[in-house]
Amino acid sequence: MRVIVIGAGIGGLTAAIALRRAGFDAAVYERAAELTEVGAGISLWANALRALDHIAAGDAVRAVSLGLVRSEFRVNDGRTVVASYRAADFERRYGVAPFIAMCHRADLIAALAGCLPAGVVRCGHECVGLEQDGSRVTVRFANGHTDNTDVLVGADGIKSVVRTHLLGPEPPRYSGYTCWRGVCPRPASLPPGSAGEWWGRGRRFGITTLPGDRVYWYTGVNAPAGQRAADEKAACAEAFRGWAAPVPELIASTPPAAVLRNDSFDRPPTREWAKGRVVIVGDAAHPTTPNLGQGGCMAIEDAVVLARCLKRGPDVPASLAAFVRERFARTAAVTNESWRLGRVGQWEGRAACWLRDRLFRVLFPLVGEHSFSKFAAFDVGPFGEPRA
Repeated sequence: MRVIVIGAGIGGLTAAIALRRAGFDAAVYERAAELTEVGAGISLWANALRALDHIAAGDAVRAVSLGLVRSEFRVNDGRTVVASYRAADFERRYGVAPFIAMCHRADLIAALAGCLPAGVVRCGHECVGLEQDGSRVTVRFANGHTDNTDVLVGADGIKSVVRTHLLGPEPPRYSGYTCWRGVCPRPASLPPGSAGEWWGRGRRFGITTLPGDRVYWYTGVNAPAGQRAADEKAACAEAFRGWAAPVPELIASTPPAAVLRNDSFDRPPTREWAKGRVVIVGDAAHPTTPNLGQGGCMAIEDAVVLARCLKRGPDVPASLAAFVRERFARTAAVTNESWRLGRVGQWEGRAACWLRDRLFRVLFPLVGEHSFSKFAAFDVGPFGEPRA
């Protein structure tokens, strides 16, 4: 059976690895001229690392990652610790190390691509349309190329062409906050393996240390969708003026061209991921806001489950329907909980934020750790066996 994957991001590359390990002839088409990623970091939780281990890709990803040691939530004065946890406690509890692996997205993409034979990924091919009959799918590309396949997998992100084919055009849901991001040198005040978030009124600042003495920082700032500044670094610095160290230092040490800005979107959960021999995965199927750090992790899980479902038998539509049944409830839970957490994190009212910070300090040791770890404790299941 031949499978074409559209999109060479985290989900698309992992899908190709899993499909090839299942014995399928998988090819990946990517619209970019070469495999590149934005200058941003990503955290892969234990559930994603387990899934990668099932397809023998975990070690390659760990080799470009830094394991989390400690994470903290603070208020924007930098002194008041709202909550904290040590990764070692979770590693002992769930038997996976590191519990969270932190890496640069470009390094992750390179590690996943290195698990595939040369020629599997074909860059410079932008998918512009597709048609399917009962036995084949024909894919058309902007450069005039066409290809035929038994199964088409859309891993082409939140603006997925394949999703539009299945569901028609529909705008994503705006979260209400915009996100600046950047990568800069790690200051001495941040030990390797540290991460955390500083919470203020209507804005948050996140910090993740990376290999190579680097820091990935990110923000959430309440703003209208589509708002842009002539100087995004200056706008970000102004939004966090007066915040405690190392927040101003991290912004200042990031080159202006490396400060990225994207509004945060997701889509309300829907089960319509598959039709005939076409299926969507990752952000094409269930994009989520970044508050739980599970977006890339869900795409990795999707890839393993999809390959396992297709391996069960020759009835492709039935296999894709089984994939959707297995994945919908879990991904919907992540989407919905991440949306709710983001709303709370972006509260603006002085009294509401005062209450939020104090309740979080009391409740996190009781229920917060469970909330953050319940998704990471999940094991997608052995690659060669159906999940019970």
